[in-house]
Amino acid sequence: MEINITAEEELIKIGNIFIKVILAVFFITYSSLLAQTTITAKFSDEKIGIGEVFTLSVTINNNSGRVTVPDVDGFVLRGTSQSVNMMYSSGTYRTIKTYNYTYVANKEGVYNIDDIRVKINNNTYVANPVKIEVVDAPVRNADDKYVPSGNGFDDFMNYNIDIFIDNKISKKEVYLYEPIYIEQKVYSHIPVNVLGFSKIPDRTDFISYSESSEYNSFTEIIDRKRVNVIPLKKEVLYPVKPGSKDIFTTPFVLEKELMFYDRIQEGEQKFTIKVLPLPDKKGFENFSGAVGNFNFSAKVNKTNVVVGEELLITIEVTGEGNTSIITMPKINDNITNYFSVYQPKTYETNWFDGTKMLGRKVKEYVLVAEKEGASTVSNINFCYFSPDNKSYTNVYSSDINLIVSGIKQSALGQNNALFVNNNGEDFNTIPIKNSTLKKEDKNFMLLNMNIVYIYIIVLIFLSIVIYNSNKLSKLKLLFNNSKKDKHADLDDIIKYYNENNRQEYCRLIEKNLLNALKNKFNIDSTQKLNDYIDNEKAEEINNIINKCKFELYSGKSSNNEDYHTMAMELIKYIKELKIKK
Repeated sequence: MEINITAEEELIKIGNIFIKVILAVFFITYSSLLAQTTITAKFSDEKIGIGEVFTLSVTINNNSGRVTVPDVDGFVLRGTSQSVNMMYSSGTYRTIKTYNYTYVANKEGVYNIDDIRVKINNNTYVANPVKIEVVDAPVRNADDKYVPSGNGFDDFMNYNIDIFIDNKISKKEVYLYEPIYIEQKVYSHIPVNVLGFSKIPDRTDFISYSESSEYNSFTEIIDRKRVNVIPLKKEVLYPVKPGSKDIFTTPFVLEKELMFYDRIQEGEQKFTIKVLPLPDKKGFENFSGAVGNFNFSAKVNKTNVVVGEELLITIEVTGEGNTSIITMPKINDNITNYFSVYQPKTYETNWFDGTKMLGRKVKEYVLVAEKEGASTVSNINFCYFSPDNKSYTNVYSSDINLIVSGIKQSALGQNNALFVNNNGEDFNTIPIKNSTLKKEDKNFMLLNMNIVYIYIIVLIFLSIVIYNSNKLSKLKLLFNNSKKDKHADLDDIIKYYNENNRQEYCRLIEKNLLNALKNKFNIDSTQKLNDYIDNEKAEEINNIINKCKFELYSGKSSNNEDYHTMAMELIKYIKELKIKK
């Protein structure tokens, strides 16, 4: 049966493709707007001595932007670097970008910096204020500074070798889910380029997060010798199975910048660790799965509401440890006597803070007051295991007392703080959306550059579809003789023709011509073709098949010559030909 594709059907198809493209673009754009974005500024130290090095880090969660840090009289900028931490959590990828500014202090005083700005797209934001105290005497002890050790590093310091990669691991005996930190740096006496890693180590039996480096070099003084240092990789592993485990560090490809470039591969090292099972949970059946050191709180945005009014209860866990495996506690069921409780939402963020991986997990309940009276949210507790103390710990939040009245209070009687707990303390968070300094292009503009880019992409796509629609419809007619293989062959021929893959393209053209002959005349070749069709058509079929065979067996390709248009006409002719009895 022959299927005729009308112009109307083609337009419907194009319309469906257009709608899918628009929905895809809208989904991507809207998803990026919904992503929870925060910025955090932090000094590496609270107090530092004159001449000592310290770092200011500005971290952007789920976005990237241009950071501006004001010049500070008393700070000498030694260098800058960037790092990106990619994590997969709750079905989505999260990107955390950190901008590091390394300083040396040369003047005593207390420094408050409250004008760190971040520009993202057309908006400018301000980070949280940070403070550091600079004193005259050194603050750090000599033992605070990490220096590699071992025969390999001794050879490097004695100039027996030019390059040394140090692989530092935090622990070799840990509990289940306890973090293990691996930090890799390259030390060199000569200029070195880091080309990247040569393979990704196997991380079976671990949950792994890593922070990539920009491979920026800086100088350190070790034993009165100046050496170049390049951070390579920072990684945290959470073991998920007990027992003895082998961990291999990442090998890197380095290039020495000498008269002749010399590439080497260094950095792979094997560590064997022992993973201990967690102790018996008897008496701690509410264990959340958290292993590490955590803080826990439960807070509410208002304690006095009227019937029909909403309030928000926020349960938060922060600390060092893998928050992705944590089961967040619930609020007690008796709250439903006075409130309707919506399905809670959970948010999670993880980031490297110096050498540690910190996490924050938040669970939010939206409640709507339904009946007058007084209610208490109590006994919200969080249980975690502390590897340092080798014991389980239960943390309880303070009771949250709620009052529902039937008379709406005045604006002055409302609790208008951003977040307060039951003791009235401020819940001090700095979401990026609440710290906008300047918002450009506030009103929608038809020719906004971001929108123009989308217009251009959609128009180019539509042009390609319309230009090829006629050819696509002919190809569908050409290969409609076999329902089983029709769609696969059609998609492949389009793909191979567009890619100029002549070998596969010719193979499919020949196959479909021969299939048409077999289906119509029950013949497997063109040797007796003149017995069934006139000589002119037989010559045309042989000509196309011979061209395809020539390209297939000679290895020589034409300039993407179009065979399928003529083949379509011939197969249509074969199908419509009446066989003489």
